[in-house]
Amino acid sequence: MRMADWLTYADIEQLKRLNRFYGGDCDHHSKHDLICSLLRYMGKKSELKTRMEELTPAQQRFMQLIVLDHSLAYTMEELLAKGRAALDGEEGEPRLFIVEAMKRGWLFPGYSHRTQNLYHIPVDTKEQMTQLFVEPYRDPAYILKEPPSFYRNEEHQMAADLHHFLDFIRKDIVRLTTEGSIYKQQQKQLFKTFIIPEEPIQHKGPRFGFGRRYHLYPDRFSLIYDYAFYKGYFVEEEEGTLRLTETGLGKINNKDLQENREMYRFWVRLYRKPIVHLPIVVRWIGLLGSLGWISVERVYQAVQAWLSPFYYETEQSLFKKIIQMMLHLGVVSLGTQDGQHYLTLTHSGLRWLQGISVFREQVIEDGFIKPTG
Repeated sequence: MRMADWLTYADIEQLKRLNRFYGGDCDHHSKHDLICSLLRYMGKKSELKTRMEELTPAQQRFMQLIVLDHSLAYTMEELLAKGRAALDGEEGEPRLFIVEAMKRGWLFPGYSHRTQNLYHIPVDTKEQMTQLFVEPYRDPAYILKEPPSFYRNEEHQMAADLHHFLDFIRKDIVRLTTEGSIYKQQQKQLFKTFIIPEEPIQHKGPRFGFGRRYHLYPDRFSLIYDYAFYKGYFVEEEEGTLRLTETGLGKINNKDLQENREMYRFWVRLYRKPIVHLPIVVRWIGLLGSLGWISVERVYQAVQAWLSPFYYETEQSLFKKIIQMMLHLGVVSLGTQDGQHYLTLTHSGLRWLQGISVFREQVIEDGFIKPTG
């Protein structure tokens, strides 16, 4: 519902409190007059912008977590969780974020039996706030008018290589080392069948935290491997070989058009563990990528505050890893122009980022990722 609708359902005392906060006339006696007075303030984008500029950095983070989530209603537990995320380890009381948002008329308690335990954000307020969050990044200096001279688009290719992997298991005896990895010679044979080939990793440094077999394989293939294992397309036999299951065989024979989408959702769930704020980062990338070919550096400026170092990974390297995996998953295209890097959403990316609430994707089960030592 829009702001006008929520004000209609609000009780007279709540309307009076909002009127005092916004400095409206104090001589309104009817509910209708109060609502009309409030809408003169609360319906203006300029007024909303002023009020948002008054927020502390933590309050800004809290409102981003509410506004950029696709949901329009939240339980108290969900709001408190967003409040803790907004504090990001700082001292503070998460509940105060909720109180402040309600004081400004940005959150309303439900009015019916079905909605009474939920808190709602008016749809027009959400739309205006989203525009205001994005506005500083619309600078034409960072957005290309035409596609760059060179760019990569990997839509649908990860799912295609998943089928190549499953077919490889079907046709060959795939043996594992005592460490649990496919022998490097077989990895090389497998990667030659891929549309997007990789090289087996050389153990020159630690690799951990981004999946069950991340320490054994390069980034893209480790996601393909983990996804296929999680979905039960193959099993790791005790004698040290991979065996295709009936489910996996069915995937080879009947390609699922939704496989790419499901791999994207799995990636969010898997990478949320090391990158705690991945949903808000992905949402920002989607918002800015929908503007056209935007500078990757400009996108980084928008999301940097949501990234925290993870072991040997810095904010910058985590960002690069996210962008690279979104390229592999077919969510974004990456291009180069005059030595600068740019990104935009693919057709699949536009659909998925509008249709999938990444905030609702739960972190992958603890039991799936085994310690790698």
